[in-house]
Amino acid sequence: MPPSCHRPTLAPLLCAALCAVASGCGTTRWSDSKRTATEQLLISDAVERAVMQIDMRPLAGQTVFLDTTILDDVTDGKYLASALRHQLLASGCRLSAKEDDADLVVEARAGAIGTDRNDLLFGIPATSVEVAGNGTSIPEMALFKRTDQRGVAEVNLFAYERSSGRAVWQSGLARTNSNTRDRWMMGTGPFQDGDIHERMEFAGERLRKPWNEPPDGVDTAVAELTDLRHEKVFATLPPKGSPAAERPVVADERPVDPVTVR
Repeated sequence: MPPSCHRPTLAPLLCAALCAVASGCGTTRWSDSKRTATEQLLISDAVERAVMQIDMRPLAGQTVFLDTTILDDVTDGKYLASALRHQLLASGCRLSAKEDDADLVVEARAGAIGTDRNDLLFGIPATSVEVAGNGTSIPEMALFKRTDQRGVAEVNLFAYERSSGRAVWQSGLARTNSNTRDRWMMGTGPFQDGDIHERMEFAGERLRKPWNEPPDGVDTAVAELTDLRHEKVFATLPPKGSPAAERPVVADERPVDPVTVR
């Protein structure tokens, strides 16, 4: 027998190594929340911009109790209540945790907080067909498809004296919409834009194009009010234990100067 027949070959060893590498596996656990992030962003954005439309500066300097009882059954009512408290503080009011300690009672109500959706399709929608007793389905074939969703918030406030019950102020209706749009063209998409997107996105990735830059300026209705979406320092608190810490943060009851949104 030739000597070469007794030499070990590398082929079996390489096959064994490749099989060992290929046999590895991994798993990833995925989960979804009960409400989509898009729905929550639409509602929160609509709520914030509705609250920013309300000029609460006529109540500046007063000790206010915010009555949110009627918001208990409203979608995201707690978020709306927090935004209203924020705006009251930003407008120069002092919040009271107890109604008996307040000068004014501000009652809040929401006419609508929710979402709507519209779908448009140019093409053949997904259908089910039964042939000779056998059912089959035809997938959607869209030349163009669009889904528009909006969040709506309508907020109204009024204030009255706690002791006398006399009417002091009402805000009028503050109503806003927050929109998002998804588009598919020839099976490609979604292309996403709207109020909750800083720029147009493709399948969650931002498209950096000149025509997608956010517009300059803000709504005239909120131009002179505190923008709840941006950082602002109302007062710098002194160190604990210092004499200045015993004094109130707001030294007088003059209305807060309007803040220009940049």
